[in-house]
Amino acid sequence: MTTSTPSTSTVVSQQAPTRWADANSVTFTGRVANAELVSGRYGEFVSLSVLSRPVQDDDDSQVAVVFNSSQLVPFFKSGGIPVGRAVTVTGNMAGIEASYTNKDGVIVPLKRPRVRLNESIVQWGQKPSRK
Repeated sequence: MTTSTPSTSTVVSQQAPTRWADANSVTFTGRVANAELVSGRYGEFVSLSVLSRPVQDDDDSQVAVVFNSSQLVPFFKSGGIPVGRAVTVTGNMAGIEASYTNKDGVIVPLKRPRVRLNESIVQWGQKPSRK
């Protein structure tokens, strides 16, 4: 009878590593458009939307960057994420949406394309000035 010891270096169903840098990591600078506390399956998290302009002074080129984070909950509850606050967000692109299908089955373009990020890091800038 022969005994086989499983190899500790065996990896199942994983793609081979690439030879180039991770190309789906992106950075956006913009302002908080919406922040809300959401209760989900695994607890509370903050859903954050940031508007960014890839082309300076061109309102038609705005992009909505959307991501979720449970680490932002205490900061959100203390009032640290007001609408209009400057932010720089770096993350891995999870998807890009430019249109949706309405209830009649018609494809409608979004006013602002939406970029969804995973594993995001936020650098906080200045808060909006009080009016």
